[in-house]
Amino acid sequence: MFKRKIIGVLLACISLIALIQNGPTFFENRKLDHYLTNDGFHAYTFDQFDKSNLALFTNEDETVLGLAEMSGDGYGAGTVETLDAAPFHYIELEHEDTYYMGVRLNNNPQHVASFRIIGERMQEDHVLNRPEEDSFSNYHILKLHNVPEEIWTLQTLDQNNQVIDSIEL
Repeated sequence: MFKRKIIGVLLACISLIALIQNGPTFFENRKLDHYLTNDGFHAYTFDQFDKSNLALFTNEDETVLGLAEMSGDGYGAGTVETLDAAPFHYIELEHEDTYYMGVRLNNNPQHVASFRIIGERMQEDHVLNRPEEDSFSNYHILKLHNVPEEIWTLQTLDQNNQVIDSIEL
């Protein structure tokens, strides 16, 4: 009986520590999800960068892709229509001096390992999935370190860094 009480106390302590460490993020994500749901949207995924919580979301028929950001100074979102059959869709969101991009992979996401952004004076690679593992995601939120210029290219790459799809803007 004594062992059960000790185990119960230890589990309660571990749960409390986990809630203290992850609680604010969890509650902020729920709040952001509540805003999106009230506007008729469904969140694909949530992520946190610095003090901002972000959500990649869509509408019921998935013809809109959006990226929402909530931080201490408010809530903001941007959307784009996704009516064409592109290999991937993306949305950009700029908040103050930080630049975010949401990506939804439409074709064979299990083969996409990374996402490359090429600008006139910059190139960034972001790991999306690890094809050698059995798990993968169609939905990703990226924090960009450089802001792309007017002319840029977006590419999806396989695990051998071979370009799968490319979109020039």
